Amino acid sequence: MNEKTSITHLGIRSMPMKKLLQRAKQLEQEIISHRRYLHQHPEIGLEMPIAYEYVTTKLVEMGYSPERIGGYGVVALVGGVNPGKTYLIRADMDALPITEETGLSFAAENGCMHACGHDTHTAMLLGAARILKEVEDEIPGTVKIFFQTAEETLQGAREAIASGILENPNVDAAAMIHILSGRSLPSGSVAMPIAGACYASADWYHINVYGKGGHGAMSHTTISATNIICAINDGIQEIMSVVIPRFEYSSMTVGCIQAGYAPNIIPETASLSGTIRSFNEEVRAKIKSSLETMAEGVAKARGGTATVHYTNMTPATINDKAARDIVAAALRYALDENTVLDMAIYMDGKLGRTTGSEDFAYIAEKVPSTVLFLNAGTPEEGYKYYAHNSRTDFREDVLYIGAASYAIAALGWLAEQSE
Repeated sequence: MNEKTSITHLGIRSMPMKKLLQRAKQLEQEIISHRRYLHQHPEIGLEMPIAYEYVTTKLVEMGYSPERIGGYGVVALVGGVNPGKTYLIRADMDALPITEETGLSFAAENGCMHACGHDTHTAMLLGAARILKEVEDEIPGTVKIFFQTAEETLQGAREAIASGILENPNVDAAAMIHILSGRSLPSGSVAMPIAGACYASADWYHINVYGKGGHGAMSHTTISATNIICAINDGIQEIMSVVIPRFEYSSMTVGCIQAGYAPNIIPETASLSGTIRSFNEEVRAKIKSSLETMAEGVAKARGGTATVHYTNMTPATINDKAARDIVAAALRYALDENTVLDMAIYMDGKLGRTTGSEDFAYIAEKVPSTVLFLNAGTPEEGYKYYAHNSRTDFREDVLYIGAASYAIAALGWLAEQSE
């Protein structure tokens, strides 16, 4: 099927798809203004009253009737005038507990920072909301616009699903956009990750070790939790080198080790925490099982005990091939063939996916979903830092492309279903 022929029959007659980009460009300064306000007022977790109030106020000004969902999340509907399916477009709003060092005139000063670009996601979705409201009578179905909290802690999507984000009306498909910086992809390009698992699963593991404390001069009377936790750390490296199949990409990293508080005291307890990433659910389960067996066995062999528990878990995010292909065709028609990139091809045979994780995975488990990336700054342009760095920043002059892409993805998919 010819992509351009298909797209021209999507039912958007009075406002062709290409004009969505033109309208987004006209809203560029408004979108940047949204971004700067949100950037200066970062919040973390589920409790986000400032972002909630800002987003809700702006949506009401556009003519929406937004509702609160999943903590301080926001949902609004547009369309419904014409029969059709329902498409969800989602932006996450939360920041990270990082002290900002960008030197921006609108830098945050509360010890938190939008170092992952969720401020830009929210700003772009607000731009898309305005565009979609202006063409509401032409939407072949309904678009559900979702502003989510607590993505960084992998809580927000589950909270929203439990609160009914995929119901009333029932969602048939969904899309998300994540902004990038520090990559060599052209700025302003929309990158399409591979179909299938495009974000890795995530499990934050926590190991607690219990021994027998005592005086450092009488170590023979103790069971050193420090020695046990160090041996477990060595065992983790062995799991990754021996247990994981060579053709599967997975990782298990250690981020924190804690043991003891004085040079002459053998500690009774110690702990170790880290993350597990995988694109394969069977491999993910095997890593977790091996970790538990190893930690418990290492501790027992040294006279102690160990427990393993998990928090902040999410499965791999599945990029649905059929939904992805429709969105890709719509974007290539409306933007430019050279603007929309296939990550696997452009990146010269590299993964075409990311080992980061996304709690959008919980939505992608329920409905066919599409993941998009917008590159907003290359190292050559002075944007050297990846996400989660205190100096991370993004080019603001490409945000309108992201706003247009949200709208194009929704209208393109809906119109394809109405044919």
